[in-house]
Formats: sequence, C-alpha cells, structure tokens
Amino acid sequence: MFMVASSVVLTVVVLNFHHRTADIHEMPPWIRTIFLQWLPWILRMSRPGKKITRKTISLSNRMKDLELKERSSKSLLANVLDIEDDFRHCTSSQSSFMRGHHPAESSAESGVPCVAAQRELQTILRELQFITGRMRRVEEEADIISDWKFAAMVVDRFCLIIFTLFTVVATVAVLLSAPHIIVQ
Repeated sequence: MFMVASSVVLTVVVLNFHHRTADIHEMPPWIRTIFLQWLPWILRMSRPGKKITRKTISLSNRMKDLELKERSSKSLLANVLDIEDDFRHCTSSQSSFMRGHHPAESSAESGVPCVAAQRELQTILRELQFITGRMRRVEEEADIISDWKFAAMVVDRFCLIIFTLFTVVATVAVLLSAPHIIVQ
C-alpha cells in the first residue's frame, strides 16, 4: 500500500514539474542546484548538448556569478545605439555649422534630411528593442520550460531507482521470512 500511494504522489509531482511554464512558476535556486546539477550528476544523467560533471557544475555556478555582476552585451542593438549617437552628433554639428560658418544656409531645410534620418532610426531602434526583447523573453521561457522538464525527468529516474531497490529488498525480505522456503 505504501508503494502504490507513494507512486501516485510522485507521479503527480513528476507531471506537475513536466507541465510547468515560465509564466506561472519560477524555479528556485535550491531546486535548480539539486535537480539540475547534483542529482543528475549522481544518477549519471546528461542533458542534450550539456555534460554534467563536478567541473561543469562549479563552472556554471561561477558563470552565474559573473553574469550577475556584468550584464553588458555586444549585439545588434548596441550597434544601433551607436548609430543613433552618431546621428545626434550629426544634428548638433550641423546646427553649429549652420550658426557659425554659413549664415546663408541657416534655413530649416538644410537640417531636414538628418532629422528625418534620425526619426527613422529612432523608429527602427524601438522596433529592434521590441523584437530583441520579445526574442529574449521567448528564449528565456523556453530555457525555463526545458529546465522544468529535465527536473521532472530527474525526479522520475530517481523514483525508478528508489522503487526498484525497495521492491527488490521487500521481495527478498518477504521470501526469506516465509517459513516453507528456509530448509532446516
């Protein structure tokens, strides 16, 4: 009866882990450490594309510390921000050029191409920020879902081993306690 009850409870836990999403559940650090690092290492499990060894566990912990300290990245978005700064410089240098050297060209039409380009770049920048933000969120959500599914797999494997050992030990104990099996 104990085996059936614990089997049902742990099956519900495994299914709960398997179907968790990033919107509803955030994975606590202790679950991440136990179910994604140490227990898979003890059970000799591996994730596709990732080896789990003591060295990779310590390296991943160090990498997480470094990621928390430094969040800068070189991406397309950073390059676009640099371009936006160049166009800001373009308008400021053009306005100083209009004020200082050529009073005949001080009309508003001489700054129109640069201002239009700056507006267009700002629109592109907002769209890129939205797209990259959305892609980053989707990727993070997929990683969290993958982590929960792997945690479910680890719990399932752990339960398989525990239940197998319990069944073997219980079977041997029952057979040895039977009076007609032991020959005197």
